[in-house]
Amino acid sequence: MRRVGLRPSARAIGTSIGERMETLALSSARVSGLRRLRDEPRQIAGRAMISRDQMVSIAIWLLFAAILVLDFTTSRENVSVCFAYVIPIFISLFETRSRAIFYASTATVLSLAEPFVQPPHDISVWVETGHRVAAVLSQWLAAMLVRLQQNLLVTARDQAEFRHRFVDILSHEIGTALTTVVGQAYRLTKLAEKLTPKDVAARAEKIRAAADGIQTIIDRIQFASSLGDGSIPAGHHSVNLRTVISELAERLKEEHRTGFLELNLYATPPLVQGDEMLLRRAFENVIPNSIKYSPSDVPILITIMGHGSAVRVAIVDRGRGISPDDLPRVCTPYYRGENSRGTRGTGLGLYFVERIVEAHRGRLLIESTVDYGTKVTIELPRASDRVVA
Repeated sequence: MRRVGLRPSARAIGTSIGERMETLALSSARVSGLRRLRDEPRQIAGRAMISRDQMVSIAIWLLFAAILVLDFTTSRENVSVCFAYVIPIFISLFETRSRAIFYASTATVLSLAEPFVQPPHDISVWVETGHRVAAVLSQWLAAMLVRLQQNLLVTARDQAEFRHRFVDILSHEIGTALTTVVGQAYRLTKLAEKLTPKDVAARAEKIRAAADGIQTIIDRIQFASSLGDGSIPAGHHSVNLRTVISELAERLKEEHRTGFLELNLYATPPLVQGDEMLLRRAFENVIPNSIKYSPSDVPILITIMGHGSAVRVAIVDRGRGISPDDLPRVCTPYYRGENSRGTRGTGLGLYFVERIVEAHRGRLLIESTVDYGTKVTIELPRASDRVVA
């Protein structure tokens, strides 16, 4: 096992703190204010939605009761009342989570039970039942239409949420970078006569770094767009994962990233077949993520092992962990969970990883417990067992 130390120097810590303080001084008040304004309407809307669901549910059951009473009080041969059950089924469309199938089942039972409770006098039970079957078919047709419409509404809401997350993250990340650019440019303008060439160069470097950050965001969005189109240019070459991860660990060390990496790697690990650039990109998202959300004094364990006809790479941290509510959605584009509050990011990292792993016919497994840490496992087929399409 090899340990790679990534603790930053005191000078690096001071520089990082200085830069973050400059950024926070200009943008923290604006961000917190916007967050309060954004969260308050959501809470009000949530309470209104619960109240509306309760009222809709009461109306539906009152209609069921009224139709049932009408069915028992009208002539036995008149089965047209059963068609009225489609009304509460259609009204269920106004529920947040429509129970159209349940209501159709209830309507079916009530429609078919009545002839056996009060048999008709002029026609047989089976003739009336046959008539009522036609009404039951209309009830289930209504339920299917409600389900279809509900699915369309859910899709529309998901798309709206996707656009909201995209704009929210994009405005925050680019806004933070632009705050640095504007702040440093302002200081250069106001202090131009007092600054030494060294100070000018330092501030210009901060502006360049902020511009690079904006370019990185644009590159990630473009890459995400190509993944969404299914155009993943995965190659078919033998890739040594030990080399890929070792080089990434050394680079993180040179960049003075916080944390320790413990590498438990095979001396001659099994090879996988795929695109080395894409696999590097996958690990460049997972490993820095573990570092970002973990305490600096707790090691992150990276293990490569054979697993049948596959090779598994496990990245285990002891960081904040992911809540059960967020875990199923962490690979959704532009989605950021509760544990990411206060940490910069675009919400695209694990989406990249999932799509890249899928392109290599592998599997991505994520296990996490809040306050105990997260284990990300990337499973890829061995080079000798992979069938190249």
